[in-house]
Amino acid sequence: MKRKKPYLLAGLVLLLFLLCTACGDTEGQIAPQDDPNEGLGGDLTEDTVNDFGGFEGIWLGEANNDYDSMEIDAEGNWTLYLSGEVVDEGYLRYEPEWEAIYAYSNLDDSGSLIAMEEGQLYSAAYGYFNYGDGMEYLWYEDGGSPDGNPDSYWSWDSDLCQRNVSEFKGIWYYDGDLSSETYIVIDGNGNWSYYQRVPGVEPAEMDCGVFTYSMDEVSTYYADSTMYDGVSYRVFEVDEDALVWGDEGVYYMME
Repeated sequence: MKRKKPYLLAGLVLLLFLLCTACGDTEGQIAPQDDPNEGLGGDLTEDTVNDFGGFEGIWLGEANNDYDSMEIDAEGNWTLYLSGEVVDEGYLRYEPEWEAIYAYSNLDDSGSLIAMEEGQLYSAAYGYFNYGDGMEYLWYEDGGSPDGNPDSYWSWDSDLCQRNVSEFKGIWYYDGDLSSETYIVIDGNGNWSYYQRVPGVEPAEMDCGVFTYSMDEVSTYYADSTMYDGVSYRVFEVDEDALVWGDEGVYYMME
């Protein structure tokens, strides 16, 4: 037994040496849970993924969207509107597992992808929205306005995102085609005339009337006919220079 003691002692020394080596190089190492970039992917930081400034603004639903608008602030809080009423609200959050931003609802905690696609806001749950250009021209319930001139604004609820119809002044062509069969002329007082033309014949005024404002629909107006009793066309402002006229499609202001 005495001959085995040197081998046993050498083994214990070797084991002690290996343990010291494993513990000696811990300085400067960062535990995964202490790494601020853990799970963010690539060079992303917490500041980067929590910057929702690119989504900030009022976004108007496309013509075939079931919702009127979505409003998002700089901190990623969002509100969804339908007919002037809040139907959902929540917050944006970056999900490192998918390296994407998701919109979470406060109503049921559900989440869905939200992203920018060629200037449009895309929500997997709510569809496509266009940026609300001209939102600085909203009317205010108290009659105020951004430029301090209440006479140039119609007093209404700013949540409806309606502009003064005088800004629609111009000639609107179907599908943006200057040679289209139909076009609409709108003057500075909101009076409109609907024209139809055929080759070799002067354009004929098929209908005319005045604009009125929807009382509960965002970015929506009504073109009430003065030529035919009881006829009115629902007009939705899909963009600053694009109007969806009734069931006929989109007319673009070209002149």
